[in-house]
Amino acid sequence: MYKQLPLLMIFLGATMANAEEFCVIPVAGSEAKLPVEFEQPYRIAASPRIILGFDGMIVKAANRQELYEFSGSSLSLVEDDFPHVWGFAFDHGIHVGPDGEAFGFGSHPRVIFHLGSNASSWEPIEATQGYEHAFFDQGAGEVYWQATSSDPLKRIKASGASEEVDLPVFNGDQTVSVRTIAEINGALALTGPRGSTVRASSSLWFRPFAGEWTRTLIDLPEGHRLLPTFQYAQVEVGNGIIRIFPSNTAFAPLIFRFFEGELDFVNSLPAGTWEYHVAGQNWVGRIGLWSQSTKTGFDFWKETPETLPPHFLVLGPDKTEAQLIPGLTSQSDVAGETFFYHPRPITFSGETPVFVHADEGIVVLDGVSLSQMQVLSYEEIGDHPTVKSLGGLNIIQSEIGLFFLDDNLSLRRVANLPVKAPWPHEVRIDYVEPWQAYLVIDKRSGEIHVSKDIGRFTTIESDERITGLIGVLPEPTSVLVIGEDQLYAVKQDCDP
Repeated sequence: MYKQLPLLMIFLGATMANAEEFCVIPVAGSEAKLPVEFEQPYRIAASPRIILGFDGMIVKAANRQELYEFSGSSLSLVEDDFPHVWGFAFDHGIHVGPDGEAFGFGSHPRVIFHLGSNASSWEPIEATQGYEHAFFDQGAGEVYWQATSSDPLKRIKASGASEEVDLPVFNGDQTVSVRTIAEINGALALTGPRGSTVRASSSLWFRPFAGEWTRTLIDLPEGHRLLPTFQYAQVEVGNGIIRIFPSNTAFAPLIFRFFEGELDFVNSLPAGTWEYHVAGQNWVGRIGLWSQSTKTGFDFWKETPETLPPHFLVLGPDKTEAQLIPGLTSQSDVAGETFFYHPRPITFSGETPVFVHADEGIVVLDGVSLSQMQVLSYEEIGDHPTVKSLGGLNIIQSEIGLFFLDDNLSLRRVANLPVKAPWPHEVRIDYVEPWQAYLVIDKRSGEIHVSKDIGRFTTIESDERITGLIGVLPEPTSVLVIGEDQLYAVKQDCDP
């Protein structure tokens, strides 16, 4: 069981947050306009982002098809042509290169926008008006675009200049993605079908700088699919080995060897949730279906199919083969004849150990050896725990309480948390770095509590009920929160 230590010992030397320093003020321009916003004010602002070309934080009004800029105390409509919400331009159409140059894939108006590294506004690239298709090379910070399906692909360099390029075509499939990799002095390309659904690529190619495109033969095992795009894929290069982990967990990670300008396929890994642990330099993968049914339909004479719980693999530094982590079974819930397995079972927090939501509890693994160090049973930490690192502290939050996990893996419960049952979906805990303070928002009571150490808390006085947090604007520091009728801002050092 956890150790209950005196709070004076746990938080000796901590500085108390003065709640009088904080205030909750209404955000001008954030009033509900649509009927659904009066009922659900969180729809007034969602998907907070810091975007180049803007001083404030950009948010999306979910039901208005509009973007707004949060300045710290007010919300103002973004009236520029870009960014905008049409065609997922705001969600997926903003691309920033390694040198700070940025491109925006516009949908309405349908044109590609450019923002120089020292520019303050997005400018349309007139030649791309009405373009049909475009993709971004993250490694080089360049855009490939096509006016129509019958036109050749062109490349826009970081400077904004456009030129025709020669890219691979395979069995009628054109190039759909390119990734330049400086460490191997070359670029990779994928060919494949285009459409609204995500489908596997048909071939992979390599071209050294100043060289020619050459197809790399890839023999994938049954059930493994070639990734459809390099966009957001994690590419790791070291000791002549290239490892590519797709952003889409339905596609297989790929491993290659690179030697004297030649790229050779070595192996693929099972598709799944693969995450990288920086301190241990290990990739940890959770492989298996999210849900499995034991239902047999009308074939009542058949045996009930046996479920296969997801398993865990580890890929060590510079390795090409993944190894099974023994003794781990993913946490599951049963509803009728279906097993539902924990969707995000792996948690990394800086240099801390690896936390896995397993069947018996949260298993703590050593980040380097991946050996089991401890099991935090659900009986002692609650049935529905979340683990996260906030302000340098490893925090476990569940319906029965809030806990710290120290470096020596001792579990300590916060005795004076001002919320009796801090369900993770009802009580939000955030760390505001510029303030070096924690905010605890209880949507049931509508209260906000502030703490410097998660040991002692004070309540921020407010006449408004606050039910959620949208995002934090770093400078000037202001926390955008949700009220019952509009949005509000939590600020520090408020004017009298």
